[in-house]
Amino acid sequence: MSRTKAEIVVAAWGAITFGALLASFMAFRPVRDALVLDGSPDAIPWLFTGTLIAVTVVTPLWGKLVARGPRRVVPLAFHAFALCALVFFGLIRSEVSPIGVGRAFYMWSAVFNIFVVSVFWSLLADLLGHTTARRLYGPIAAGGTVGAALGPILTKLLLDDIGVAGVLVMTAILLELAVLGAWRLRRLGEALDHDRAPDEPLREGPFEGFRRILFEEPYLAAIAGFVLCTTAAGTFVYLAQADIVKLAIPDRLARTDFFATIDIWVNLGTLVVQLLIAAPLLRWLGPGIVLCVLPLIQGVGIFALVASPTLATLVAVQITSRMATHGLTRPARELLFTVVSRDDKYRAKNVIDTFAFRLGDTASGWLYQALSAAHAGGSALSVAAVPLTLVWLVLAVVLGAGFRRRAKESS
Repeated sequence: MSRTKAEIVVAAWGAITFGALLASFMAFRPVRDALVLDGSPDAIPWLFTGTLIAVTVVTPLWGKLVARGPRRVVPLAFHAFALCALVFFGLIRSEVSPIGVGRAFYMWSAVFNIFVVSVFWSLLADLLGHTTARRLYGPIAAGGTVGAALGPILTKLLLDDIGVAGVLVMTAILLELAVLGAWRLRRLGEALDHDRAPDEPLREGPFEGFRRILFEEPYLAAIAGFVLCTTAAGTFVYLAQADIVKLAIPDRLARTDFFATIDIWVNLGTLVVQLLIAAPLLRWLGPGIVLCVLPLIQGVGIFALVASPTLATLVAVQITSRMATHGLTRPARELLFTVVSRDDKYRAKNVIDTFAFRLGDTASGWLYQALSAAHAGGSALSVAAVPLTLVWLVLAVVLGAGFRRRAKESS
């Protein structure tokens, strides 16, 4: 098989696997966001805190497990989450403590989302070098977007027949499809003649990823800082969404349908961006400049929501900012990890994608609640958006320069 054909096959299986993963999550995302609003939105910062505690426990366990064979444990992680989905199906179907189970499900789904996506991209970064990744990450991300659009479409079509709980069975089935995809991707990727560095054994120690970020590698620390800025801005918008939707749409099924509709439009727009814009921009400009797009869009979005906290404004801000996040920022940020060590691709990356991500959620969630309690939310958020956006942009530029230097050194 020629190199071009081999890369097409790898890209196809990568797209199928990522599509199954995102479909599995996006199918129940509207359910999650609807269930949590059965209670008070004021509980969401507590749920962020619970999620942070959960990833603090899971991350070092993953760091220890991955040393035994990183490519083999990725499918096992997908199996574990599929089993959990079936457990929640039983609990929700039986209507056991709806508010308590809804909140537990919310925390589990938050860990699920960041964890399965993180380990998938870790596998890709391990299998592909940075020049191959520039060619393939766009199509693979586009496959994920197709799956992400398919998930809420299936939820809208089947919700009346299978109910809220039945969506979790669909999630488990899609995760098992991702297991098959990860197995094929591993075999094909290992056989591909590409520019990645030779495999190296991973060091022992569950906290190796934390140590590398905090004490040894400024490049990784800058990525963590970028993620913190991303989650802070995203959480401000998400909590504003909870307040707006709770007031405007009191019915659970109607809320589920509303969130599913937003997800469909987001993913259709993201697919266009990934197919027509992302790959050329990454190839011509590199990840640094591409990473600058989201801070500008999200900063404007926060100002817009403060000025006009309506459903129409919310829909516009969510669609544009999430299109930028998934269409441009995600492939650009994942490209940054193709020029780090194999150990960092699995452990430091997982710390950034899980612990740093949820730390940003938790801190900004409590800040938002404090500002709301002090009746200073709108004006304070507008002021905070300015330095946040500036720091965010500086980190994007620094990361772009660091990526170019590392890519040149590895060539």
